Amino acid sequence: MSEEFLKRHLLSSLLPLLAAEQSPGGTALEAFALLGDAQRSRATDVHLDPEQDGYRIRLRIDGRIVDALRIDAAQGARLVNQFKVLSKLNPVPSLATAEGGFNWSPEESGIREISLRVTAVHCMAGEKLAIRFLAPPQTFDDVVALGIGEEGALGIRRWMDATGSMLLVAGPTGAGKTTTLYTLLGQLQLTDSHVVTLENPVEYSIPGINQIQVDLDHGLDFANGTRSLLRLDPDYVLIGEIRDRESALAALSVTSSGRSLLGTLHSRDAVGVVTSMRQLGLADSEISANLGLIIAQRLVRRLCQHCREQVPPGRRDREWLEAIGQAPPESTWSAKGCAQCDGLGFHGRIGVFEIWQLTPEDHSRILRHADESELRRSLLERGARLMLVDGLAKAEAGITSLREVFRMGAILSA
Repeated sequence: MSEEFLKRHLLSSLLPLLAAEQSPGGTALEAFALLGDAQRSRATDVHLDPEQDGYRIRLRIDGRIVDALRIDAAQGARLVNQFKVLSKLNPVPSLATAEGGFNWSPEESGIREISLRVTAVHCMAGEKLAIRFLAPPQTFDDVVALGIGEEGALGIRRWMDATGSMLLVAGPTGAGKTTTLYTLLGQLQLTDSHVVTLENPVEYSIPGINQIQVDLDHGLDFANGTRSLLRLDPDYVLIGEIRDRESALAALSVTSSGRSLLGTLHSRDAVGVVTSMRQLGLADSEISANLGLIIAQRLVRRLCQHCREQVPPGRRDREWLEAIGQAPPESTWSAKGCAQCDGLGFHGRIGVFEIWQLTPEDHSRILRHADESELRRSLLERGARLMLVDGLAKAEAGITSLREVFRMGAILSA
């Protein structure tokens, strides 16, 4: 993709302002124009990166950084200053990292006010800014729309009908865990269930769900919060992220009381959740007795449906697949880029999943302190569909590209 193409399609509002005379003092026309261009381009983050002789503007679109424009030092400094003033940060450059935020109303009708977080940090070449759009996660009407197959969706529905175990959504930061979790909450909201959450912090409001925020200053930690919410007679409890021993023990207290718990955990795949829980200090007996279902996931970019085309896999692609024991498909898909996708070849993202519904044999293996390789081997022996296989199936179907799956596969095998 050429820089000229990106400039024309991604920064159509900013470019005329940069070419004109400097904006009148006190205005933030360029900052608002850049936000408008980024928002229309579906960017989640805007980066102003200093260089020796100017600034580079980069956008994160569909999870990948896109190099959009280089501007001179004066223009870059003016943009940085505008964003810092909007965020109520001291415009004078500082060696200390600073963080602020503000609300912005796009000019387009029908788009509500958007909250933004601005982080400023001093680099060797100058001051860098990262601006993030704090939009609520997208939710779907059904888990199948996330990219989970019918068999996985059936396992999730079975878990919802049972009681007293954990459903954990696993993956690294930025893998779409919150979107999956909120979609599941949306399903529970439609049932005759009582759902309570304990979060630190509550990031987004969910209509129909009772949300409690951890408040350490007033003595409401995970332990006290869990005791309080169990008195509310919930059917399901959500703990936003199990990140330490305290939140892990809170999760155990919920499932030990006969309630069902949903949460997220950082792990690279499904069986890695057991290792992560062991590292948080939980005993094998506690993990085995409470773990019910794990949804492990990554996000890959969707091929643009307007410019994708079917092509035979290249030699390197075939060699990669053969090296991991997978038969190369007869054909795959790629996209060269068009006006519909701003020349990127991709539009949106979709989840790649593996669902682990624990069996009595799995619980026994955990009690015997089985390691990840033994647990993963047992999944393969019973025909479970791991993330890499799910990704390859989506590539063969033209939903994503082999390159996207290979990128995910390199992470999984690292």
